[in-house]
Amino acid sequence: MSIINATLPIQMKVIAKSGFNNYTLLLNHKEVSTKSLIELEIGAEYLAELYTSKGGVITFKNLYKKPYIARFEEGLALIVRLLDEPNFDFKAFVLNELMNCTDLASFRIYKEMLFACFKDIYHIPFVYENKPCLFQLHCDSEKCELFLIFSVFGNLKFSIFCSQSELKTPFFKVMEFLKKHLQTPIVQEKGIEPLFEFKRRLDFRG
Repeated sequence: MSIINATLPIQMKVIAKSGFNNYTLLLNHKEVSTKSLIELEIGAEYLAELYTSKGGVITFKNLYKKPYIARFEEGLALIVRLLDEPNFDFKAFVLNELMNCTDLASFRIYKEMLFACFKDIYHIPFVYENKPCLFQLHCDSEKCELFLIFSVFGNLKFSIFCSQSELKTPFFKVMEFLKKHLQTPIVQEKGIEPLFEFKRRLDFRG
């Protein structure tokens, strides 16, 4: 096992609940029965760190629900364009693509991008290592925040404030790994959430 694979947050899917705090998880294409003190959502995907005690007991720590990320093959090229072209009118681009969509999947992706634009956030799903990932960027007069969800490291938030930078991760093993390879200050912090998350259901009740 490579050093990166030993550091990866584990991705799992909750497929069933049986009894009090007993769950069946889909982990590496295998069904695993476990207990959780945290209420898990059936059908949802989670990221967590895997620890094994001396007695062979497997424990999941730093559990985070993975948000829905659309698969957008054009995303990486769009991120490069956004970062390379200072005069690129991202919002106008999104509006144009939205009006000229010919399929429902693309329409939904550009719609989410447009809603994020209303909050001054660049929201671009992309594909890395054949897995859907997420790029979000928000800048104002005081600081810039970059949020990423990678298939490799899970949630990451990079902040630049007054010429000082900091990288945050909810995962201890990821923090330890990145400290060995980056000069940027890296800290572990719980509650690393996306800058923007599209509300997929609207409640019209009064």
